[in-house]
Amino acid sequence: MKKFQLLFLTTAFSLLLFACSSTSGTANRQKAVKDYSQYNTLVEVLQSVQGLRVMGNGNNAKISMSGYNSINAINNEPLFVVDGIPVGSSLTNLNGILTPAMVKSIKTVRGMQATSRYGDAGLYGVIEITSINAK
Repeated sequence: MKKFQLLFLTTAFSLLLFACSSTSGTANRQKAVKDYSQYNTLVEVLQSVQGLRVMGNGNNAKISMSGYNSINAINNEPLFVVDGIPVGSSLTNLNGILTPAMVKSIKTVRGMQATSRYGDAGLYGVIEITSINAK
């Protein structure tokens, strides 16, 4: 009887390990690359990024990261970084540098990670944009 119980337990354990290892499926999963060239303006591109709030249109649009709300803050817009170079928190600075067809990827950085990388400029978050021409 003890041999049967031991055989049953080892078989059940090996089946459990096999099931857990074969269902993960993360080895073949690739990161989806979004095509930003379909958008007309950078405001539309930024509206498509999860975690960003865009209010208004054109150069007057106010951009903020969700979770950074303040009544007293004069400027709580995130810092824009294009190919590793900080370009400021104004959308007008960004429009002179990029078009939607040039954007390869957009990443948002917030919290302690943003302030440790960019100091006080990253206090309200950082939007890191990688262009197609990045080296």
